[in-house]
Amino acid sequence: MRGPMQSNLVANSSWQSVLESPPGASHILQIYESDAFLSSAVAHFAAAGLKAGEAVLLTGTKAHLAAIERELCAAGVDAAGATRNAQLMLSDVHESIVQVVPNGRLEPSRFDAVACGALDEALADRRFSGVRWWGEITNTLYHSGNRGAGLEAEKLGAAAARKYGATVFCSFLADRFDRRGYDDVLHELCCAHSHVIPAENYVQHRLAVNRAIAEVVGDIRGTLLQSLSSWKGPGCELPSSQALLFWVRETLPEKFDAVLERARTYQ
Repeated sequence: MRGPMQSNLVANSSWQSVLESPPGASHILQIYESDAFLSSAVAHFAAAGLKAGEAVLLTGTKAHLAAIERELCAAGVDAAGATRNAQLMLSDVHESIVQVVPNGRLEPSRFDAVACGALDEALADRRFSGVRWWGEITNTLYHSGNRGAGLEAEKLGAAAARKYGATVFCSFLADRFDRRGYDDVLHELCCAHSHVIPAENYVQHRLAVNRAIAEVVGDIRGTLLQSLSSWKGPGCELPSSQALLFWVRETLPEKFDAVLERARTYQ
């Protein structure tokens, strides 16, 4: 695969490598369908940060935070010790939302006070070499019916990542093979992030998507190949299989539903 699209493809072969040592100021999106994938990914992200001497902030539901702590302990990470040492800081996402989204509207000044205040505090501690922050504010707002505030939170999160050189990681619950997600929010979310993790198993996802496209679309050659080669994509780094789905949606919309359904059966 060549051309402008190639620069958008993530070079990493797994979500573990994406989360272990991302570039500074990265803003990473995980699309998940199971809580097990969420807790596994966030624990890996947190453990890598703790090992590197970074401060780690986690903002999630109580259930997700408890599952992440169990994953950390199972991996041999002293989460309790890191918490006592103020290297690991946990906060309830619903309490954060109450502070930054009064009356259903996200207030940037309140977001700065809560989120940027926490990042400031972490970076002020010279024991730590940097800071990582995982959160599900957008996920929680969106699935409670507040799409606008959720997307605004992503913009402010991206700005915070740039300002502090922090790595910001977000998890979003979605069916990756549901057309409604593509029509509604998935493309917009991908465009708001620097990296996207669309599946737990990159190889399986690639095989499922490639097989579905081969059967529904056929060989990509001629004008289709030219279109694919020149397509610029959503502007974030993501596995080629997910990029192909976005390309089919834009270039061959009449075949997109069939590709998604076929890919689902193979996934």
